[in-house]
Parts: sequence; C-alpha cells; structure tokens
Amino acid sequence: MIKLFCHKSLWEEIKDAVYFDFKIQEWIEFADIETMKPSASANHLIVDKGYITLPVDWQNAMPPYLLPEKILFSEKALLALVMIRLGEFEKSLQLISFSPTLKSEFQIIIGLMEGGEIDPRLISVESYEEFDDYRLMHNHAVVRHYGHVTDPAKVDYYYQEATMSAPTEEYAAFSAFHYFNYLFDEGRFAEAEGQLRRIHTAEISQEGKMKIQATLAHLSTQLLSPPYDEEGLTVLKDKLWQCVTYYDIHGFKVEEAQCLLDAGMIASFSESFSEALGYYTRAVKLFQEEGMEEFAHQTLLQKARLLTTWAQKGNPQFFKPAMEAYQQASRFFTKEYFPLAYAEIQESLGIIYSEIPDEAKKKSVWAAVSASCFAEALTIFTKEEFPYDYARVCTHYGNALMKYPQAVRSDNFVKALSYFQEALAVRDAENFPIERSITILNYLEASWYADNSSDENNPGRLHEMQMRIDELMDIHAGEEFMREAQQHQEKLNQLKNIIAEEGKS
Repeated sequence: MIKLFCHKSLWEEIKDAVYFDFKIQEWIEFADIETMKPSASANHLIVDKGYITLPVDWQNAMPPYLLPEKILFSEKALLALVMIRLGEFEKSLQLISFSPTLKSEFQIIIGLMEGGEIDPRLISVESYEEFDDYRLMHNHAVVRHYGHVTDPAKVDYYYQEATMSAPTEEYAAFSAFHYFNYLFDEGRFAEAEGQLRRIHTAEISQEGKMKIQATLAHLSTQLLSPPYDEEGLTVLKDKLWQCVTYYDIHGFKVEEAQCLLDAGMIASFSESFSEALGYYTRAVKLFQEEGMEEFAHQTLLQKARLLTTWAQKGNPQFFKPAMEAYQQASRFFTKEYFPLAYAEIQESLGIIYSEIPDEAKKKSVWAAVSASCFAEALTIFTKEEFPYDYARVCTHYGNALMKYPQAVRSDNFVKALSYFQEALAVRDAENFPIERSITILNYLEASWYADNSSDENNPGRLHEMQMRIDELMDIHAGEEFMREAQQHQEKLNQLKNIIAEEGKS
C-alpha cells in the first residue's frame, strides 16, 4: 500500500488524477500531513508546498538510490512515482518522460530492481546544491554496490564521501548503513561491524534507530558461540524485543518477522524451546501474510530443527510435529528447484524416523523409510561435490543404523562401520579435529556390537579399534574426548586379557 501525505485540500485534486485515469485506488491511501507523520519508507510520498518529497527508506521498499530532495509537483510526476512503486515500469517511464534527467534516474532505479547491468556514467544531477553533491556520491556507491557494474571500483571511496558530505545525520546514517551492507557482503566483517557501531543514532528517525538496532542484534546473534553468556543473551533478546514491538505497532511485518527469527535463535540457545517455538510460528505467519513463501518455508525449517532438538532433549513427543514441519517444507523445497534444502530435509527426516518412538512391530517400517531418506540425501550430497555434507550424512546414517531393529540377513552395525569409514575419509584430523573425533567415537561404539561370527575374537577389528583409540588420543580435541577414549581403552584391555587367558587354556 502506498500512502500519500498531503493537506486535505489537495485530496480531491490528486484523487481525480490517480483514481480516474489509472484505476489504482486499491493501492493508494491518503493521509493528512497535519495530523499524521510519514514513516521512513519509500512507500510514503509527501506532497507539500508545491513539491513532492521522499522520506529516507529504512524499510527497503525500493533500491536505496536517492532522487532529488524536492521534485516539483505535477500529476505526472506523482503518478510516475506511484507507478514505479507498483512495478509498472513502462507506465512510470512514459509519465516521467517530460524530464529527461528524472527519466534517466528512473531507468537506473528500474535497472537495480530488475538486476540489469548499469553504467555508472548515467548518474548525473541537475545542480550541485548540498543535497545533490551528497546524493551524487551516495548513488555512485549504490550503483556500484547493488548494480551489476563491470568495474565496481571505488565503492569504499564513494560511500565514505557520501557519509562525510551528508546534509543531515539521517542521511549520513543511511549511507553508512548501506556501506555496512557492502562491507558485510565483501566478507569484511570486522570493518562492517565497526561501521555500524559508529553510526550516530541520537538525531535520526525512530525507524532508522530500530533498523540499526535490529541489524546490530542480528549481527551479534550470528556471532554467538557456546558457551553462551545468559546475561548477554537476555540483553540481546531485550533489544530485539524492542524492535519487534516497534515493528508490530507500525505494521512492518517483514522486519518484525526477521527480528523474531533472531529472538527464536537466542531462546533456543537458552533452551527456552517453548518460547522459541512461539517466535518461529509467528514469523512463519508474518512472512506468509506478506506473500514471502520462501522466507516462510525457511522459517518452517528453523521451526522443524528446533522441534527436533527439543525432542532429542528428552521430549520425544515433539518428533512428530518436527516430522510434519519438514514434510510441509519439502513440498516447497523440491529436489528440482532447491536440491540442497531438499537434501537437508531428507537427512533430517532420516534422523527423526530412526529415533521416533513407536511400538516394536512398526520400528522396521520407520527404519526402512529412514534408510530411504538418507540414500536420497546422498544422491545430492555426493562425496565429489559436497564432501563435508557427505561426511555428515554418512555419520548420521551410521548412527541411525545402530538404532534400527536388527535385520535377519544383514548386520546393521557392520553397515554402520562402513558409513563411518566413509565419513572418516573426508574428516581429516587437521581440518576437522572435532568432527573426526566424534566419528571415531561412533566407529568404536559400533565396533563393540558388530557381528564377529566368522571369528569370535576378530583380531583385525581389535587392531582397528586400537588404532582408532590411539588416534583419538593423539588428536586430543578436548577433555571429554580423552575421557571417552580412555574408557574404550580400558574396555579393550579387559577384552584382550580375556582373550589371552582363553588362549592359555
């Protein structure tokens, strides 16, 4: 919805043009500029004192390309601004054709929206007033950052110049925020965080403050790692909740949903699973209301992961809703269009089917479905193309095999050992010491149960187990791994002693 802010005396004049000529009244809402304050969104247009002005767009409703500070009011100019916001690009260009300079700028904006290649030489301004000098620097940075520019050089230079030449703190913050996005996109994370924290928020709009606060909270959430500081998590969640409340009151559903995702992640770190589930459920609904199906289903995957973790923490009743959430997500993330997400879902379902509690006669059915899911995941996560993911799926499949009911004609534990071997072929000690140590422990566990009917003592397997225990101690990935290695060593020593005594007799 596009909201026009103007004096009531202009309503009828503007309505005649907007409603009669283009029949778009369902997309336009009028507001009295004397009683309502526009939000910092590109979907709010202001008509006042013979000019059209555009608020700073903190809601990302349009590309962050800046048009002139004031555009002389005319019905064509207003309708062109409305049309470009409705995605009616050809109509917007026809309407704005009375001004070649504005038409050129509209073409740049459309190019940014369509992802086309843009020539920075098209950027120009009609005058060099303070605002125009600033927006020239800002727009050069934006086009090189967000446009498919052949030579994106000098992005840092233009963003820095824009920040320094901005006429107000609001515009300085706006340019600095997009400079942060650029640095983050480039993988310059420390510089990006520093840029964001240096933004002066005291004199900018509430929308800008909330955007920066939400972004900083998101950044902090992504950088969290165990062990978690509970006090720090609480502070972070409080900041996010301020943003959620603000966005809820002002109807910014996408921003609210994004903050809810971070709040859900923080709640899950604190093992407040019920709280996290509420955040994810609300976020799914908000994304769906905005027609953002992919975001809604990505959030559904987060919800499914949470339910799986909750179930594995001693609450098996949540395996079924986790399974249902994954199955629902798989109807969107199909193998054809989203193969990696599809493979992840199949892997996760394989784990759930192996662990879901049920009566004994049904466990074999679950085991067959679980094995089928893992096999399907491995058709995408191949050893050649996705070695890390391949090793992870092999490890999960091996663990699942140890939970399946024993088959009459095969040994699940021997089969599990083969999958652990596959994982170990990828998870080398130098690059993946933790992952390799975990897989070695899995291997040792399966070795104790594997069928040795061909040779009860099976010296080959005992030798392999000893090699794995020695390696686990050499890797020394942590005290817990060392304790478990020692336990396996003691158990193996006892077995060797028994075998030695039997040999004597």
